[in-house]
Amino acid sequence: MAQDVGESTGVDSEFEKLKQRVRTDLRDPLEEQWTEVLEQWPEASPSERQAVRQYVTELRDRVLNSLLAADTADELKRGLALGYAEMKCHWTMLNTRIQHQTAQNGRPDEPLIYRATCVSLIVQTLEPLLSREHVQNLASFLAEPLS
Repeated sequence: MAQDVGESTGVDSEFEKLKQRVRTDLRDPLEEQWTEVLEQWPEASPSERQAVRQYVTELRDRVLNSLLAADTADELKRGLALGYAEMKCHWTMLNTRIQHQTAQNGRPDEPLIYRATCVSLIVQTLEPLLSREHVQNLASFLAEPLS
């Protein structure tokens, strides 16, 4: 049986819109936010700022490239959920290190704080691309104690 062309175009259109939103949201607006955050780090050298910038850019690019390689809406949505979970876990690990350093030394390393802040901006950018239910389910899963 032949597929309805209008139906196919609607699905393709939704997929292309989501892909374009991913492409747009994870580039310039995110980079502008990183710039604002890193400018608030007055005691940092240019090389320290650049190291944090490179770190988060590589994380973002890995997720972004995977998402842009998706061929179907289902692949893209699954990739968004996986990318969100990965970045949320990464942010959680950075925050765990910050808490540990604070307990040990009274203050965490500045670059670590700025890495965590910039990674949190990736998480915040990915979150609206997912349904509220998916975000809640992933957050619940990640918050489960390992006992």
